[in-house]
Amino acid sequence: MPTSPDQVPERWGALASAYEQSFEGLSSQFSAEALRLLDLKPGERVIDVAAGTGTFSLMAARAGAEVLATDFAAGMVARVRERTAAEGMTRITAEVMDGQALAVPDASFDASVSVLGLIFFPDIHKGLTELRRVLRPGGRAAVVCWSDPRNLQLMTSVAESIRRVVPEFQLPAAPPVWARLAGATPLRDEMYRAGFREVEVTTSTGILTIESPHAFWDDFTRSGPPLAFLFQQLGPERAAAVGRDYIASLTAESRDGVPRLSAEACIGIGRA
Repeated sequence: MPTSPDQVPERWGALASAYEQSFEGLSSQFSAEALRLLDLKPGERVIDVAAGTGTFSLMAARAGAEVLATDFAAGMVARVRERTAAEGMTRITAEVMDGQALAVPDASFDASVSVLGLIFFPDIHKGLTELRRVLRPGGRAAVVCWSDPRNLQLMTSVAESIRRVVPEFQLPAAPPVWARLAGATPLRDEMYRAGFREVEVTTSTGILTIESPHAFWDDFTRSGPPLAFLFQQLGPERAAAVGRDYIASLTAESRDGVPRLSAEACIGIGRA
């Protein structure tokens, strides 16, 4: 059973647009690197698990792959279908599925992928074993997680602003759900434990350029269930004050008035 707002499908589906607007500028960089490392060939079959709004799926389809995009949130799948239709893309099929129990046969894909999605699963090991199960012999998988959540500026800067502006507010003490799988060694170990072989992990740095800080903040506070819940607890006035501090601090750190946030992710590539 879901134990966190991150693990409730309806919460993600309702936030699909805000997630896309605030986060895709960063996640797309890791999707592009995962795609490069997989070295997909035209016509290969790919399953994108916890696909979100479809960033990786669209990239893979544009490269000539046949893609099944899956997500447990119907709202995310609907957005993938909208984007696919807008591009006239015929190589993507999008379906609602639980990544811990994929409704596809064994050994039916050339590649399986999860970019910053599987890290939210209640049972990460089940998610990894499913990515392995659906691969044909010799097929390969790409799994993306954060390198070190303690250095994820996108999130740590929010906590810093809350502490400055609302020092009496009690931030969650427990580590976030998505921090359970982080770093090169844990990712490598978990992929081997799930049955992958020849696992190699690389690190990739992405830069999120915030051209319109106020628009970014509005979307960012609604971009994921935990953030939406956090700012509901703060209330409109305190949330707005935190936003002003967040934007001001990021802008002050920039050279040209355009905030840029760096983030490092780990990309694990393994074979079936």
